[in-house]
Amino acid sequence: MKDMTAQEIKKAIVEKAVQKRKPVEEAEIFGIKGHLFKSSVAEMEDWRRLSNDEDPMKARMGPAKLVQISFRDIGGNRVFEDLDVTLIGGMTEDQIYPLYKRCLQINGYGIEAAEAILKNLRKTLGIAGLYDLLASINAPCPNCANGTKPMSSKSSTSASDTGPPEAPPKPGGQS
Repeated sequence: MKDMTAQEIKKAIVEKAVQKRKPVEEAEIFGIKGHLFKSSVAEMEDWRRLSNDEDPMKARMGPAKLVQISFRDIGGNRVFEDLDVTLIGGMTEDQIYPLYKRCLQINGYGIEAAEAILKNLRKTLGIAGLYDLLASINAPCPNCANGTKPMSSKSSTSASDTGPPEAPPKPGGQS
């Protein structure tokens, strides 16, 4: 790759920005066919902001937001408005996560990035919710890929090594 001047770099960036966006592939949501498009940097920032919100209820809408900004008509026009994110978020996991996973890939998040995103969901979903999510999208368990057992969310003991919680002691010293 040759060294470019500032003017050449700017020209290349402007040419890329004005190119007509083309659909990447067909998709279906609520039984209606549309198209998935690569989202803009600004749209992806909206998705990141929502996905990383401190309010867990808002953060759980992250997948719905990415589907909302990626799913469009053939002309590239959005089908869903911002207010429709909750409608999309009401889809079952079987419906939304395969579509969400594909939207991640279309927007440049390969296997490694998708795994990192899923890892960051731990703080939102908790460890049990993360494993449920991984199972629903057929993704490998982060710990299983390293040959270790899943960890209990309450301790550093692997989940298979935990037993039923002990009964609390009875008043008066009786057990």
